Amino acid sequence: MTSTIIQTESLQEFYKRTNQEIPYDLLQERSGPGHFNVKLSHTIARKTPYNRRDYFKICLSNGGSGIFRYNGQEIMLDRPCLIFSNPSIPTSIEIPTGSATRYYCLFNNRFIEGHISPDIQYACALFNSSLPPVIWLTQEEKDKLHLYFVEQQLLLESDYPFKWDMIRNLLLLLIHEGIRLQQAGFSQLLPGSDRIVKNFFTLLNQQFPVHSPENPLKHLSPSHFAALLHVHINHLNSVMKKQTGKTTRAIIQERVIYEAKAMLQNTDWNIAEIAYALGFEYPSHFNKNFKQFALVTPMEFRAAIKPVFPQYL
Repeated sequence: MTSTIIQTESLQEFYKRTNQEIPYDLLQERSGPGHFNVKLSHTIARKTPYNRRDYFKICLSNGGSGIFRYNGQEIMLDRPCLIFSNPSIPTSIEIPTGSATRYYCLFNNRFIEGHISPDIQYACALFNSSLPPVIWLTQEEKDKLHLYFVEQQLLLESDYPFKWDMIRNLLLLLIHEGIRLQQAGFSQLLPGSDRIVKNFFTLLNQQFPVHSPENPLKHLSPSHFAALLHVHINHLNSVMKKQTGKTTRAIIQERVIYEAKAMLQNTDWNIAEIAYALGFEYPSHFNKNFKQFALVTPMEFRAAIKPVFPQYL
């Protein structure tokens, strides 16, 4: 028996496949602040390759005729919707007849790194593959989201010096609107396990931000949260692993590193001050933990921060 190998498409391969010029920043062999693009697509009957991607993609579909294939499932795109494509899940869109108009934006992880907290990622299908990728929209909701894409495109074509901050904020609005609309469609009576996850993230986020090295974080162990949630530690670990795919301790560590990145970017505290503020007994422990998650040391991360985007994407 032969099996089909599902490929992973890169951003460069996407631009080649769609007969677009590869943006300048993707031709450079360097790390950087990331890549973002937004387009209005007029698609005539066609089928995109069924593959994974190394980038994120959000589509706003006007409806009409179309089929969205997602991890072996087929969803008819016969009305307005917002589509969140998770990079790890193979997808394809087929327009069998006629044509379709849709806005899409795509971006890589570097563009949003440090800007979306773990609990927001858990709530969004872009990052959590267990959530439905298609969010159905009313005409009013579609028109509202349409304006976000239009504004992103106008900013992209402008020479406004802070356009990337505005584009990222509009992208975050798109993500939050998708989460809000999707959760509004869910039952208000959450299962017990979902309530535990929601309350856990609420308690975790209450610990942040850290305002002073003299007032460090405390009690960030899984057992501490289990006590606050009035559940056994084994039950909390089981629920978090089942619902998020991560251990409770890994989620806590990920949130701490998220905060560490923000502090490295937005404060002039030295590495030791940040380490102590985040509850580490020794800066060496912080350095080791940070590198485990970020793949670079805190000093290397801070040195690599580039506040100015290239002029052409």
